[in-house]
Amino acid sequence: MKLSDEERQEMVRLEIERAKKTIDETDYLQAGQLWNNLASRLYYAVFHAVSALLIHDGHNVSTHKGSHILFSQHYIRTGKLPEEYGQLYR
Repeated sequence: MKLSDEERQEMVRLEIERAKKTIDETDYLQAGQLWNNLASRLYYAVFHAVSALLIHDGHNVSTHKGSHILFSQHYIRTGKLPEEYGQLYR
């Protein structure tokens, strides 16, 4: 699906908003020592941030696995981002 620049910007904004809201939830989970839920929320925060990056750069994000592959292919393997960032999002 080809997005207009305005649609892409809106999708990026929504993904960043989701990432921020998800991070906000982690304080509550940490205070309650809900570690499995905390790990899940952190994963989703990174997923939404990576999705925003991919969408911003014109990549089509449709699945979690696809976002992992695209992130590695376009940002880690190319050296645009440090390799350790790739370790954080698997």
